[in-house]
Amino acid sequence: MIQALIVLTILAGMAGCEKKESQVPDDGVALIDGFTPLSGSELTKVTITGENFPSEKWESMIIMGGFHLFPESASAEKLVFSVPEGIMAGSYDILLRIGPQIVNAPGKFQVIHPGGPGPSVPSFVIPVTPADVKRCFTAARKGGMHPRLHYSADDIDRIKALVQGDAFAKPTYDMIITRSDEILTSPILEWGLDGANLRVANLHKISNDQIPYLVLAWQFTRDPKYAARCWAQLDRMCSYQDWGAERHFLDAGIAAKGVAMAYDGLYDYLSTEQKIRLAGALRKYVLEPGKTQIENGTGAWKWYLSDNNWNGICHGGMIMAALACYETDPEFMSSIIALSASLIPPYLESLEPDGASEEGMMYWGYGLSNTFLALESMKRSLSTTFGLADMNGVRKTGWFPYMVSGPAGTATMGDDYLYYGNTNKFLSYFWFAHNTSDANLARTHYNACTERNASRSEKMNGWLDLLFYDPDLVSRGSAVSAPASGYVSGADYMFISENPSDMNCLYAGMHGGDNNASHGHLDAGTFFVQALGENFIVGNLGREDPYPSDYFTVTSPMYNDAPTVNASTRGRFYYYRVKTESKSCLVFNPDARPEQNPDGIASVIDAGNDSNGGYYIIDLSQCYSRDVDNYRRGIKLIRTAGLITLQDEFTPKKTSSVYWLAHSPATDGLVISHNGTKAVMTRNGKTFYATIKSPSGAAFVKTDRSESKVGYLPETEPVFSSVMAGKNGINRWYGKLMIKLTVEAGSPVVIRVDFSS
Repeated sequence: MIQALIVLTILAGMAGCEKKESQVPDDGVALIDGFTPLSGSELTKVTITGENFPSEKWESMIIMGGFHLFPESASAEKLVFSVPEGIMAGSYDILLRIGPQIVNAPGKFQVIHPGGPGPSVPSFVIPVTPADVKRCFTAARKGGMHPRLHYSADDIDRIKALVQGDAFAKPTYDMIITRSDEILTSPILEWGLDGANLRVANLHKISNDQIPYLVLAWQFTRDPKYAARCWAQLDRMCSYQDWGAERHFLDAGIAAKGVAMAYDGLYDYLSTEQKIRLAGALRKYVLEPGKTQIENGTGAWKWYLSDNNWNGICHGGMIMAALACYETDPEFMSSIIALSASLIPPYLESLEPDGASEEGMMYWGYGLSNTFLALESMKRSLSTTFGLADMNGVRKTGWFPYMVSGPAGTATMGDDYLYYGNTNKFLSYFWFAHNTSDANLARTHYNACTERNASRSEKMNGWLDLLFYDPDLVSRGSAVSAPASGYVSGADYMFISENPSDMNCLYAGMHGGDNNASHGHLDAGTFFVQALGENFIVGNLGREDPYPSDYFTVTSPMYNDAPTVNASTRGRFYYYRVKTESKSCLVFNPDARPEQNPDGIASVIDAGNDSNGGYYIIDLSQCYSRDVDNYRRGIKLIRTAGLITLQDEFTPKKTSSVYWLAHSPATDGLVISHNGTKAVMTRNGKTFYATIKSPSGAAFVKTDRSESKVGYLPETEPVFSSVMAGKNGINRWYGKLMIKLTVEAGSPVVIRVDFSS
């Protein structure tokens, strides 16, 4: 439906969230004598004549056919405007609003015919120009229509009808209403910085945890209590001192997404003044500083040149904000959209060639869910994403969570949360199937949601899934299991499965890649073992949450510094969960230094797979260059023997102590044989074995999980116990199975451990 649109030119002197009253001329009430011409088409110049008009353009608003426009020139006796692009043929009143006063011009303006069909947009035209955006918006004919970003009024009606008879969708619909009801009685969130004096954390809570629910609840029910509560928070947000644009632009990008959703979704509810306030805030707090940073190469850091989640979230937020408020200033908004769309490709290209992200699952989901909302808004409002949604990595990335998941959980890497266990597997989103009309992905995702959430009432992956769930697409697809083995480029994750269709099968995974990856840890070579439907070895313990202020600060000692036990200035590689000793890796000569080279890269050098099994070998020499030469780690699964083998081969540069580490949730009751070569692990009544095959004389020891201790090695506990006191999370669910050796300089070493049930 066509609805009123606010077309604002927010002047530099009009602060984004400051209220500025329109002034009716002192010498009388505005009167309209008439207008010329009496007919025309899109972009026809129309002159309104009369008296007592404001001389400032922004103080007059012209209303025509649902479009709200500012005049292009203004004087006390004359206002000039252009017939809006996108208006349909027909007869229209022309109204003039000045503050609370609305004056109707005599007669009607006849739009003889709308403009042409618009440009034919090539499938991939990056970089985008503002003229491209403007032509596409005109051609799409979404001017005056709200909601238009992520759903239409028809979509809302479709969802409301769907949930009446769809047991898969109904609980998510109910959850949206329930959560919105809870928000109604929650306090209005205020501005404030986090402990690092960096992030305005409440902007994320408002934009991710409140606005989407309240807006959808209002769309579904039209109960004004949801819209009123949403506006109350938005109104307060517009009085914040900033949205973090100069400090931490991610805050601004997230806020832009949230406010765009509210502006678009609550359009029928909001008053003209409220729309002005929101559009002004978006411009002041996000769009203008973002445009300035991009064009001048400034900002706290150059997020707009990154290839990580910041790129998609920040540019995506700007795109959604500009499309929501497009008619307020088409020239400016077109430039925002063109700039942002043209700078997103490095992020989307980082998903090549397999659709995987080096940032791990959480940041994959966070970055891309915000990005695909922007792509959806472009598709709906411009009829094109300029090829962005058709990039190879984007088309494949919906499968990513299922390529790094085994029978008992999803591999977790770097600054990620933990997804171990059948009920904690990471899920994809229906949007990816929607984007490519991939029925098999839709069915696979549907089944994954159903299996993961079997014991939960809510099945799908939140409100995002509800918007893009298509039962017909699901019904036409077939579930696709992960292959028996594979290497997921980008995430640098490799896996071998005994039988992908068996939830109790043996499964081995290993992570290689770049230690300097975005949000990466010192975890090259870490491995995962699943069997009997359980996790027996895990490769990561997660992240510190919330991030401490020094979590991303690199401090001395450095990797190649001389051996030292001096750790005096907290930094990233002091945190236990970032360090190699918190992984299932080797650690040489532990002291205050990082155990792996933070700039090291682990590459796959050999791989094989047949019906009997498969293997992967990675070269870890760069990652351990200080301590060893020619370091290879290989993982192998033999299906006919029901056996997983992990083997390390290296040559020490000097006589060294070395720890072989495997973190496990199965150390409770773990029994080590008398000679130390066999460990019997029990998990939920299921027994699994680890056996040392080499070197001779090696023996297992274990460290039980603890409710109070962090888990540092004996050599590093005294190094970090003081400087890191109270700074590390307790890893209460995971103990360690270990082997400690002393190895001689120049003598090749082979460590082999077999796993079986």
